[in-house]
Amino acid sequence: MTTTADVVIIGGGATGASTAYHLAKRGVKNVVLLEKQFLASGPTGRSSACVRQHYSTPETCRLVLKALRFFERFEELTGGRSAGFVRSGYLLGVDDRLRKAMEASVRLQQSQGIDSRLITPAEAQAIEPRLAVDDITAACYEPEAGYADPAQTTAGFAAAAREMGVRIMEQTTVTGIRADGDRIGAVDTSAGRIETRQLLNAAGTWAHTLGRMVGVDLPITVCRHKIALVGWPEEARGPHPMVYDFVTNIYTRPETGDMILVGPLDSEELTDRADPDAYREGLNLDEKTDLLARAATRFPVLERGAVMKAYAGCFDVTPDWHPIIDTTGPAGFSIAAGFSGHGFKLSPAIGEMVAALLTDGKTPKDDVHAFRLSRFAERKPIRGTYGDWLMC
Repeated sequence: MTTTADVVIIGGGATGASTAYHLAKRGVKNVVLLEKQFLASGPTGRSSACVRQHYSTPETCRLVLKALRFFERFEELTGGRSAGFVRSGYLLGVDDRLRKAMEASVRLQQSQGIDSRLITPAEAQAIEPRLAVDDITAACYEPEAGYADPAQTTAGFAAAAREMGVRIMEQTTVTGIRADGDRIGAVDTSAGRIETRQLLNAAGTWAHTLGRMVGVDLPITVCRHKIALVGWPEEARGPHPMVYDFVTNIYTRPETGDMILVGPLDSEELTDRADPDAYREGLNLDEKTDLLARAATRFPVLERGAVMKAYAGCFDVTPDWHPIIDTTGPAGFSIAAGFSGHGFKLSPAIGEMVAALLTDGKTPKDDVHAFRLSRFAERKPIRGTYGDWLMC
């Protein structure tokens, strides 16, 4: 059976669902969202879902501040749905190697309206007494930061979009993309053909595969990202902020069940290449031990902790660890992918940005221009205060 749509979105993660919602808010009602499994079944569902604002380019600072404000009002803006947002605060500790970069980043964040402030290591320890700070020479703090529930968030966007007329088709695989001359003409799926003149590739770790269907080569590498959930010893349980540690290169956040979520901040993860359809989802003993040891360096009490659960997800990584948000290839083909582990926290603002791109186009003055695909061919990668060190 053949149907028609003004816009087809491929990918039922946070980016695709947010874009569907924002398109509907703009009055584009005939939108179809395709998901080959179920909403948030890909990397979104395994996201750490940290909503922190520590970025070091003006564009990403503006995006994440807008995203945070949306998370704060999620229930109001989506008709009573919840993102499960919890405000916890955010601490970052560095040594002398990154002190100047962190200080410059905080100045930039403050210039964009972000409540970020420099503090001493002693002040960081006062905020979180379980921290060891002997090897930290500088720190910063964001009181407004927090974390959310990625599955709830995606479902909330999707439900609100559906109420506004968006069709969401789960268990629907894209089998081909057809051109009508030099522009998009239709999408073939396991449920039939959908004729459309606008197609958004929001497929995350599968985005490069979809790109090839229309002759677009996306410089996206899929790599494996490890997460461990560590149980606090009984005497040390209690609320705590998210802690990012640029000395041992880990990030942490509270997890339900008296646990702390621990993940690595190593760019070396890029060498752990993964097939998003068939990768090792569990962690071996060495991987668990490494994350626990690093966490115990920053929280010494965790020497008596234990890894309660561990799993891996996938990142879709670009050469500069920043996303590709652009129109390219056949007319009507757009991309929002390559988020390098940062898509969830940005998704409320990215959805708005992509909806504007699809309906209004762009100019070089728009923030979206920074994320153009051609920046790699132009040898103009995005570089923030920290240089090549991840997307910060």
